[in-house]
Amino acid sequence: MARPRSFDPNMVLDHAVGAFWRNGYDAAGIEALCDVTKLGPGSLYAAFGGKRDLFLAALDRYRDQVSADAIRRISSPASGLSGIRAYFANLVDAIAEGRRRRGCLLTNSLIEMGERDPAVSEKVILNLVRLETAFATALTRASADGEIGPEPGAKAANFLVCVVQGLNVLANTQPNRQTLEQIVASALRAL
Repeated sequence: MARPRSFDPNMVLDHAVGAFWRNGYDAAGIEALCDVTKLGPGSLYAAFGGKRDLFLAALDRYRDQVSADAIRRISSPASGLSGIRAYFANLVDAIAEGRRRRGCLLTNSLIEMGERDPAVSEKVILNLVRLETAFATALTRASADGEIGPEPGAKAANFLVCVVQGLNVLANTQPNRQTLEQIVASALRAL
């Protein structure tokens, strides 16, 4: 008979997210993952399967926590343009203050593993589509409210996703706030 779990799986995943975000998939060894999760290898494998399974679960946890919060920022304000601005202001703050000095776990994972692991690529692409949809909805609202010109369409939402991904990669260089704000201001002027 199996012993009941004496740990919170979400806390374990939160620690795994941190380890994978700091180190990437390849550099996050099982021993290091056991250290940060406070689980022995047997417990880790029993609960999550192998390292890859833990990684995929960590990507889902990151998406459900960080990415879902970002999409809520875009969608929450009554003003579509305010939602877009709130999203970018939060992203700039997080990068400039060091909370996202490693960019985005999903973006980094796509760069590291996208070509060799279709499941990773699929998870990241799904998240990018969710982000693009949130931007498109906000842009439609902004256009309908006269905040911007005629509806810019899907290309503008796709452009904003590209700006986000560029900022996520740039975050690894520890850019200053002024640089980040100039990039965002240029992107928003393009709308």
